[in-house]
Amino acid sequence: MKKLLLAALTTAVISAPVWAEDTRTIEQSFNLENSTELEIDFPVGSLELTSYDGDQIQVTIRLEPKDNDGWFTDKVDLSAVQLKSSRQRQELSLSIDDDNLEQTWEVKVPKSMRLDVEVGVGKIEIQALENTADVEVGVGKVRIDTAIDDFKQVNLESGVGKTSLSGFAGKAQSHKKMVSSQTEYFGSGQYSLEVEVGVGNIKVRH
Repeated sequence: MKKLLLAALTTAVISAPVWAEDTRTIEQSFNLENSTELEIDFPVGSLELTSYDGDQIQVTIRLEPKDNDGWFTDKVDLSAVQLKSSRQRQELSLSIDDDNLEQTWEVKVPKSMRLDVEVGVGKIEIQALENTADVEVGVGKVRIDTAIDDFKQVNLESGVGKTSLSGFAGKAQSHKKMVSSQTEYFGSGQYSLEVEVGVGNIKVRH
C-alpha cells in the first residue's frame, strides 16, 4: 500500500509541471494598409506595446495555461489557439478570447495608429505613445510613457486605486474619494487619452 501511495504521489509530482511548462508562442505581422486604428482585446495577461516609425504591426504572443487548483481540469490544447484578426473600415482588430489562457503580448505599432485596448485581468505598459488611445482594464494596472508632453484631453479613472499624470506641459487636476481616483488634463495638443481601470492603479508620464 505504501509503495502504491508513493508511486501515485511521484506520478502527480512528475505530471503536474508538464501542464505548467506547456507554452506556445505566436508571431505575426500585419501591413498597415489603410488602417488608422488598432484594437486589442484579450481576457487575462499582459501587454507591452511600443509605438515606432514603421508601416507594420508586429505581434508576439506567449500562451500558457492559466494556473488552476483543480486536478481534473481539461488540458488546454495550445496548438488549436489562433490569433483572430479582422479589418473593418479603417480598424484592425486582434484578439484571443480564451479565459483558460495566460497571454503575454508584445506589440510594435506604427505611431500613426490610434489605440483601443481592453484587458479583463492583467497589466498594460505602453511606450512612446504619440496618438489617441482608449485603454480599459477590469483588474490590474496601466502604465503609459508618452513621446509628447501635451494632449488635447486626458482622463484617468480608477474605481479602486490611484491615478497620476506627470511631466506634461500643463497642470492636471486630481479628484479622490474613499477608494476611487480620477485625474483630468486639458491642453493644446492634438490627441486624446482615456484610461479606465476597475481595480488597480494608472500612471501616465512624459
